[in-house]
Amino acid sequence: MKLAIISDTHGSIFYFEKALKYIKEADRLIHLGDFLYHGPRNSLPEGYEPMELANRLTTFSKRTFVTGNCDSPIDLKLLNIPESTPYVIESYGPFNFFFAHGWDPDLEDSILLAKKYNCQYLIHGHTHIPRFDKVDNIVVINPGSMSIPKENSPNSILLVEVDMDSIEFKFIDILKDIVYMEY
Repeated sequence: MKLAIISDTHGSIFYFEKALKYIKEADRLIHLGDFLYHGPRNSLPEGYEPMELANRLTTFSKRTFVTGNCDSPIDLKLLNIPESTPYVIESYGPFNFFFAHGWDPDLEDSILLAKKYNCQYLIHGHTHIPRFDKVDNIVVINPGSMSIPKENSPNSILLVEVDMDSIEFKFIDILKDIVYMEY
């Protein structure tokens, strides 16, 4: 099973198109929130076309979306998301994942919830900074942001490949078209 995990697209069709070849190869698309609006503290990303991005995102039938702090009720309607979902728990093979944006619940609460639901992996967005480390026996991962990366990080997505007894994580720099971190 191959998962394409993206976050913080903030309405950019330009960066979505850069990531599309990886997303198309995946069995499931997981978006960690901040879909369409750029937020008051961010500059407009290149290719800011939220309606076009909404149209593209709704074409994926095998998808999981959690909402972020910049997502409004109208965004959810455009994306055909029936209700606001701040986190989702899913299992692939023997691995349990806790997916959240990282705003509400915040990261500390997300770690507690991941433990409560016996998840080995917590994957979140919000900070726009790639991350891979362990906190209280939970592997905490952030794919970074596709459209508005922070702290000199690349425009990135995360690919996760799950087999029955193994798991592999690849962070993709979508502008350079390279794997820049792998676990």
